[in-house]
Amino acid sequence: MDDGLQTETGGPNYTVQFGAALFVAAVVMAAAGHFGGVLGLLAGAIVVGGTGTVLGRRVDSEHEDVVSSVEAVTDEPDPAVTDGGIRELDTAFEKRVTENRQLRTQLDELESELEDTRHRNERIESQTEELQDAMQLCAAGQLTHRIDSDEESPIDVADDFNEMMDELEGTMRHLKDFIALVVSSSNEVMSGTEEVSEASDEISATIQEIAEGATVQSERLQSVNGEMENLSSSIEEIASLSDEVATLSERTTEVGRQGQKAAKTAIDGLNEMEDGSAEAVEAIETLQTEMEAIDELVEFISEVARETNMLALNANIEATRSDGDGSGEGFAAVATEVKELAAKSKDAAENIEKRIEDIHEQTEVATNTVRETEDRVAEHTDSVENALEALGEIAEYAEETNHGVQEMHMAADEQAKSTQQVVALVEETATISDQTSDLAEDVTASAEEQTAALTDVSDSTKQLAENANWLSDTLDMYKARQDVPAMDRQSPTELAAGSPSEGQASTAGGDVASASSTTEATPETSSRSETTSSSPETAGSEEFTFGNTTETAGLPTKFQTGMATGDDSFDTGRRAATMAFDDLGTDRVDFCQVFCSPEYEYADVLEGIRDVIGSDAKLIGASSSGEFTEKAVSDGTVTVSLVASDTIKFFTGLGTDLSDGVAGAVNEAVETLPASVEGYPHLSAINLHDGLAGISDQIAVVTQRNLGHDVSFAGGSAGDDLAMEATHVFHDDTIASDSVVIGLMASKEPVTITVDHGHSPISEPMTVTKAEGGTVLEIDGKPAFEAWREAVESYLAGTDRQVDFDAVENESMELLGLLTEFEFGIEEGHGAISDGYKIRWPGLRLSKEGPLDFPVGVPEGTVVRVMHSPADEQIVSARDTATAAIQDAPGNVAGSFIYDCACRSIILGENFDEAVNAMDEELGVPFSGFETYGELCMERGQMSGYHNTTSVVMLLPE
Repeated sequence: MDDGLQTETGGPNYTVQFGAALFVAAVVMAAAGHFGGVLGLLAGAIVVGGTGTVLGRRVDSEHEDVVSSVEAVTDEPDPAVTDGGIRELDTAFEKRVTENRQLRTQLDELESELEDTRHRNERIESQTEELQDAMQLCAAGQLTHRIDSDEESPIDVADDFNEMMDELEGTMRHLKDFIALVVSSSNEVMSGTEEVSEASDEISATIQEIAEGATVQSERLQSVNGEMENLSSSIEEIASLSDEVATLSERTTEVGRQGQKAAKTAIDGLNEMEDGSAEAVEAIETLQTEMEAIDELVEFISEVARETNMLALNANIEATRSDGDGSGEGFAAVATEVKELAAKSKDAAENIEKRIEDIHEQTEVATNTVRETEDRVAEHTDSVENALEALGEIAEYAEETNHGVQEMHMAADEQAKSTQQVVALVEETATISDQTSDLAEDVTASAEEQTAALTDVSDSTKQLAENANWLSDTLDMYKARQDVPAMDRQSPTELAAGSPSEGQASTAGGDVASASSTTEATPETSSRSETTSSSPETAGSEEFTFGNTTETAGLPTKFQTGMATGDDSFDTGRRAATMAFDDLGTDRVDFCQVFCSPEYEYADVLEGIRDVIGSDAKLIGASSSGEFTEKAVSDGTVTVSLVASDTIKFFTGLGTDLSDGVAGAVNEAVETLPASVEGYPHLSAINLHDGLAGISDQIAVVTQRNLGHDVSFAGGSAGDDLAMEATHVFHDDTIASDSVVIGLMASKEPVTITVDHGHSPISEPMTVTKAEGGTVLEIDGKPAFEAWREAVESYLAGTDRQVDFDAVENESMELLGLLTEFEFGIEEGHGAISDGYKIRWPGLRLSKEGPLDFPVGVPEGTVVRVMHSPADEQIVSARDTATAAIQDAPGNVAGSFIYDCACRSIILGENFDEAVNAMDEELGVPFSGFETYGELCMERGQMSGYHNTTSVVMLLPE
């Protein structure tokens, strides 16, 4: 019997061999596909095809041998063949035919599988080519490119590739933000270096001026020295002349004394002469008086004589009359009168005689006096002559003294000139000294500025080094992911043990484990990582271990809210806290978050809250621009959230002086926070900060760096009811502006965070071509406002709505509404939220002139689009954010913190409560929120950072 026929005695069993060959081929193909990828699948297909071909030929050969044997038996029967042998042959033939049919069926199936394999290979080749094209595009920088999913392909790499690119794009965004921070630090270093260089140049120039001044001062001092020598010579000459003048003065003084005596004697004599002359004058005056009396007497006598003559005449007349009538009465009367005149004349004569005697006596007195005066003048003539001689000598000495004085005057003039020159030189030297002093002060000031600049450079360099370390850590983390493909992140211990990490979750809250940070930490690893600036002594001084970490029993998370308004700040805070505390269902409060309108006194509000919750609860909060809870939407309120939990532990920190440096403030806030908490593997955080600082984007990046790559956080910028004057944050009982407060939560289950906005692009991509911080001056080379206006007008032209921009006034609510409705979106790619855009509000300055002002920096080169967000889309966005949060939550939810932008309130106006109600319908748990000046959301895989006009929802697990 032919070897190809199977006999009962045992020939080769080709069915078994064929089946075994197919099995081996399938195993080879599967192994090749698993280990070799596409090339392995191709090799497996070739092996299966070759095996099928060989087996087919073998079956055909066996079949031909059987047919030949049958034909031989039929044509030439063997006498030895009996009926039994024929029956056996027939049985064997039928069996072989059956086997051949089975082999044919298997061959058909194998061919069909081969055809399927070829088809699959074609799909794989097609997807491989598409993957190669995508990889080339990605290598060329087009990280937004994605592959369409192919359901017919046996290996659909599209989802994995797209997911990988989403995470890569998110990482690139994160690195871009970080690089912006590094660039900022580098610019600060460069600026500081330039300042130091300028200060050095100024110091060098000033020192040169000081040196020149010192040289001039030295020359002037040398001149002063020469003049002082001349002055010294003049002084010596004056001293010599002074000696001579002193001698002359002594002689003059002596002669003067003698002349003084002579003059005194002459003066005394003259005084006596003056007295005698006075007596003579008096005598003469007396004589004159007497003469005047005599004159009067003479005049009287003359008058008497005249009257006598008249009487005599009358007497003659009367005598004539008497002779005529014989009467003598008239004559008698005249005689009487004559008699009387004679008596008077007698008296006058006697008086004259007496006067003459007096004159004689006075004349003798005057004569004697004059004689005595002459004698006295004669006596004092010698004294006067002596005085004249002494005065002559004095005049001679005075002349000599005058000569010496003149010489002294000349020397004094020379000395004065020298002194003037000295004074001038001294003044010039003083001026130079003043200039030198001023220059020295300038040098000191420049040195201080240089020291300050060097300090800034040192700080910036330190910050730059920390950023570089953080970048290195980030790159190392992604390198570790590459080293362990298709595996979840594991701790070093778990990797060494080969066991998967425990408690990993894919929710937005994410894990806190990484290649450099284990999920559960021991007390030795509870401090902040070395990438932060906290000192080991400070950060590692506490061990965050709470009871029996293996226990799962305890108080589940309790979450309640309260809201109140009123005129008394203390009472309002107390009533809001009481409302939440009464619903909490426990006497204990572990954590409190406060949102407060600036209408209240913050300190009194916090005191009222503390009166309810006690002093042990951790407290953070912020001033706001509107508040809401699941119960109400309002503004001008105090809103309180209270949490009590054994499944979440809370830690808080405050950082101050944001304007002096973001890194320093955030470092200060996180330095006492734990890097991990034993038994509570999931870390998340709340970040509240000054809303007017203008650096919220940097705060987000630095917070992520300091907390770690896998710590998700949410939060917002504090508000002040849109006054834009001052915003504040609260930490325990401290109220601070220009500050940041961070609340860290360590939980047994991950916290869920979602974020969304309701904006859609309405313009083509535009590039910021000129910007200064948050002020964008030009977009695509045009004034920023003009570029924005053109985009909005172009969009509105395709709608039924019309806006007359020329009629819109600066500082108007209409302009505020337009800038809020039509904001900007920064392209972030597929991995970012809401179709890859991060919203930026341009309404910080309500002016149509030139630039647009944003609350944070928008660097030159940023690609933006003008966005549009109708009111209904804002409500939909709020609902979507809440829905996504509930869907992502790993279990039951106790409550929620919501950070929503004040811009949404501007867009919705009175309908803002509809957005809150939409979130309430989806969440179904207590929540509190406030209207911010910007929102923070940093999620693992998105790393989206700082937003405007966005809802951020944080869910706390029960």
